[in-house]
Amino acid sequence: MSRLVVMAHFDVQRRLRAHTLRAVQDYAAAADRVIVVSTSGADEAEAQLPPNVEFVIRENFGYDFYSYKWGLDVAGDLGQYSQILICNDTFVGPTVPVDEIFDSPQARAVDVMGMTYSHHHGGHVQSFFMLVNGFVAGSKAFRRFWKDLEPVSDRMAVIQRYEVGFSRAMAAAGFSLGAYFQPTAEEEALARRRYHWFTTHRLDLQDPSKVIAEVHRFDLDGKPWNPAVAYADRILDDSRLPLLKFDTLRFDPYALGAEDLLAACVEREPERFGEVRDFLEATRENYPVRPGEKNLPVTRQELRRKRIGYLMDEATTATGPGRPARGGAQHA
Repeated sequence: MSRLVVMAHFDVQRRLRAHTLRAVQDYAAAADRVIVVSTSGADEAEAQLPPNVEFVIRENFGYDFYSYKWGLDVAGDLGQYSQILICNDTFVGPTVPVDEIFDSPQARAVDVMGMTYSHHHGGHVQSFFMLVNGFVAGSKAFRRFWKDLEPVSDRMAVIQRYEVGFSRAMAAAGFSLGAYFQPTAEEEALARRRYHWFTTHRLDLQDPSKVIAEVHRFDLDGKPWNPAVAYADRILDDSRLPLLKFDTLRFDPYALGAEDLLAACVEREPERFGEVRDFLEATRENYPVRPGEKNLPVTRQELRRKRIGYLMDEATTATGPGRPARGGAQHA
């Protein structure tokens, strides 16, 4: 089996952070070839990298998807690989051995596996971590998607056209989609409550005197939540979701107590998370809250009373037979 990893990198201070370097080293231990495509460069990066890692610098345009395309173009013949992992550096992790993800039952069960699967926008694997098998890697549909990809400068357009579009294109070609992380029924019920909580605390962009639940209708049966946010604390449940997004820690999108989650991660794994708070502080000015993403203030007491905050629910430490170890199902 030959494995390729293509990773998108950007750091506003031109650094290869400790969490990024560790991820690259972990990928290099599990794959035959790793191509890191950086839109910032990183001082002295190549001196720190394993021999099977290529560090490629390009101009900063087109978001991560254009870095993915760039790296796949550098790789050449994609049909020679039995698995290709496409990922970026927007998270801490994976916190489990990468081999374990490559060899997982979830990866064997589907053709395209995300770390998480979002039911929003018709359903798609989330693009910060996507693993495809050799059938996909050697297919015309896969090659065509990346060949036709053009740089887009609007974040939401990238999500619609490429993140959602990739899953649609692969599904249209007959490939199955799924996810590494598989929530239990109890966790999906919790995510539903957390998303409702979010809608009652997120200020409306057009009328900030109201929350979005007062202005818009939400179909919770359609599972509209972002699984990387709604289930973020499952990183501490035997690493069933073995990564933690920086956006969750920076912005606490669902107002669930991200600072407490980070503190628990630092306490549990200081070597992996010890420098994360310093990183977030050092780059705070470069990542302001985006328009339309402000929440009402929330207290820890409120979260605890509602049993809705990170690490405050009964499902966090569930150990019963209904909880999957790290197995999973596929999505059509």
